[in-house]
Amino acid sequence: MSNKLVSQAETQHRALKLRIYPTKEQEILINKTFGCCRQIYNNRLFERNEFYEKVIRAEPDKKKQKALWKTAHFSSEKEMKEKFPYLAEVSSQALCSATMFAEQAYKNFFASIKGARAGTQVGKPKFKSKKSHDFSYRECMNVSLDWSERTVKVPKLGKVKFRHSGNKKGKLDFFLCDGAELKSITIRKNPAGEYYAVLLFEREYCHKAKVYEGDENQVIGLDFSPADFYIDSDGSSGKDYGYVAHKQKNLKQLTKLQRRMMRKQVGSANREKARVKVARMEHYIAECRNDWIEKESKRLVSTYQVIGIEDLNLKGMMRFSRNAKNYGDASWSTFVNKLLWKSSLNENNCQVIKADRFFASSQICHYCGVKNPITKDLSVRKWTCPNCGAKHIRDVNAAINLKENAIRQVGQGVSELKSVESVESLAMLALQD
Repeated sequence: MSNKLVSQAETQHRALKLRIYPTKEQEILINKTFGCCRQIYNNRLFERNEFYEKVIRAEPDKKKQKALWKTAHFSSEKEMKEKFPYLAEVSSQALCSATMFAEQAYKNFFASIKGARAGTQVGKPKFKSKKSHDFSYRECMNVSLDWSERTVKVPKLGKVKFRHSGNKKGKLDFFLCDGAELKSITIRKNPAGEYYAVLLFEREYCHKAKVYEGDENQVIGLDFSPADFYIDSDGSSGKDYGYVAHKQKNLKQLTKLQRRMMRKQVGSANREKARVKVARMEHYIAECRNDWIEKESKRLVSTYQVIGIEDLNLKGMMRFSRNAKNYGDASWSTFVNKLLWKSSLNENNCQVIKADRFFASSQICHYCGVKNPITKDLSVRKWTCPNCGAKHIRDVNAAINLKENAIRQVGQGVSELKSVESVESLAMLALQD
């Protein structure tokens, strides 16, 4: 049995996240840029809201409402600079990006209302606050990277030093090849006060055909488990491969730091110091989790030719579960995205098959195929098939069903082979803690 996917050339985007070390003068300018971009963004939201309340709502005719929107005038970056001269101190590209993000936020909101946007429904855009302690802005032109000096050149900032271990195991081949073009850079400051640069590269990429040779030992099914991260079709779990619930492991230390912060007076310097310590601890927990996800996803796509996973609505599951905290801490969505992305690379002969969301993997007996509705209750961890008498461990049975479903779909030529879908989704993926 074999299954081949047709090779196809496409434009692929990938992001490289670097820790940067700006000088004091550069830090001041970066923070000014954050504030100016926030002002531009909030001003555009204010003007749109005011136009809607005073003009659009006063007109009952929907056709005239559309005409009014087309003729609406909002302040441009040039007009804002005339009104606020200090905006000229920062990069004009960053200000333009802030305006673009405000308009895109409204487009997503309207598309979500009409049902034209996939995924979770997007709410009305909100004003940005300087109290969030998480800031970013984007530059799209005149950006360059110097690997020999370990510097990145950013408009207005000049050359900023960054840290990187180098091209170990060929991890930077995508970014260092001649066809890779640097499209944009996002400067970010996280709540712990650390600065990062996310560089977005673009190049033409030709996927090689993925081949499944029919060996079932090269196929694995993964069933989500909040305690063990996953249970596979061989009966092993994420804990067998080094998974640690890092949030629970460091919960005692994190709780101690949070209590210390809450005892400090609001607005004091000591409270700010305590807040930074909490943010660093949370960042450390996130980095430990992401490190394991990177290594485990790499191991899976390198070892197996087909991986069967389930499509979960975790947000819906968390609403009615007492274990919702562990559901969120596992970062299953990030793990799935990593699998999809790494399986799309040419060096990995792997396909990731995502089962239908309503596929009852835990209710079906993998021996005889009979569906047992009793197992809908999540408290049922072991059950016996009423038809053939086979005894099942819930999670292992679900993983085996996901494996068999993946084999069937590969045989029918169905694949979930994907690269990262867009510039925005890749940038967000790289910005995740």
